[in-house]
Amino acid sequence: MRNKILIVKIICLVFFSFGASSQVTRQPYLQIATPNSMIIRWQTGTGVIGEIYYGYSASALTKSIKESEDERIYHEVKMTGLIPNTKYYYSVESSSKGAEDQYFITPPDKGTEIPVRIWVISDFGQTNSRDNERRLETVAQWKSFNNNDYNASFILSLGDQTEDDALYQIQHNYFSQLENVLKNSPLYTTVGNHDDHDSLYNYLRTFTLPTNAEAGGMASHTEEYYSFDYSNIHVVVLSTEIYEGKKYKAQLAWLKKDLAANKQKWLIACMHQPFHSGGYHPTDDNGSAQKRRKDWLTVLEDNGIDLVLQGHNHVYERSYLVDNLIGKASTITRANKIDTGFGRPDKEGPYRKSVVSKAHKGTIFISCTGGGVANAIKHYPKPFNIFPIAFPGSDFEGSLVIDVKGNQMDVKFICDEKNKEGSHIWDYFTIIKGN
Repeated sequence: MRNKILIVKIICLVFFSFGASSQVTRQPYLQIATPNSMIIRWQTGTGVIGEIYYGYSASALTKSIKESEDERIYHEVKMTGLIPNTKYYYSVESSSKGAEDQYFITPPDKGTEIPVRIWVISDFGQTNSRDNERRLETVAQWKSFNNNDYNASFILSLGDQTEDDALYQIQHNYFSQLENVLKNSPLYTTVGNHDDHDSLYNYLRTFTLPTNAEAGGMASHTEEYYSFDYSNIHVVVLSTEIYEGKKYKAQLAWLKKDLAANKQKWLIACMHQPFHSGGYHPTDDNGSAQKRRKDWLTVLEDNGIDLVLQGHNHVYERSYLVDNLIGKASTITRANKIDTGFGRPDKEGPYRKSVVSKAHKGTIFISCTGGGVANAIKHYPKPFNIFPIAFPGSDFEGSLVIDVKGNQMDVKFICDEKNKEGSHIWDYFTIIKGN
């Protein structure tokens, strides 16, 4: 009898030990989305062989794909053979039934002009308790604005996903705050100065990013900078932490080749440290910012850049539709402004750009962050201030929502606080290509 009890105890111990070892400690997050594939990553408490169950209904996960036979805690599965613009439910824990809110939608075929919604965040890696509140407020406001849904076509995260490249901080400050969004929406990150605090080791082991043109664009052969296509949009993600030497030259050469080959209607560039800013880190006397303006911005403007998204400064700043901003702020004149309006369709009208000739038709520069440090916006001389819209970051915790449909791009800066009109939308503008 005692032997039977002992056997039962051993079986129970083994069963519960296995259950604990396979516990998901980092919820699934989506990487490198293409019309026919999706990468899903997650983490478990101890080493197991990961498996994804998926299907067209949460109640019928009829397909599965397993990792290799090696047990591990960091899991990565690439799902292939998917149908473009299709909703898939999935689970990393159950083979029979998934959750109704755990799904993704594959991108449409390249060049297809269907509605696309992009969510843009930055500097989510701050470490104090107030910053945790801000992150939660930013995510909650995104859900509220997005019809009570976390899903975006994809997410752009503009750097500083952590304070000092520590794995605990990445989990606590980033993934734990964003897990409801990341399980539905493909994530594309940018290297920030805090991500590269001592080395990029933890950043590179945490995120899977395009290196070989898996999602379109030109192969960069590095996850530090890359590009991808989504619908009729081309996105280039640049590393401002590469500022000299062979790597700097290689990134610039890649950018030229990538943009020369691009045929998409819309062009967005992402980086952490900005070309121009009057915020927490002003750029006029920043030698690396001056160098990037001379090298990168020339290439971007020559290739018809529409939108430059930047982080780092813990403020919200948005420019007019402008061109040729290579020099310092003191050299900027009215001639640099393609349009002196705010681009608001319900007021002075949207910004308009040609669909035929792309080069030097105007660009909007935005610094956007979800964490803040109060700082005055006063570094640009009037009346030639290129940033007519600017809010100190500590008072306006928010994120950016970009909607693209065909020839139209609508951009909104949303905050948890209401403005004097009683709206959570603090800034907005529209760009229309063609008549």
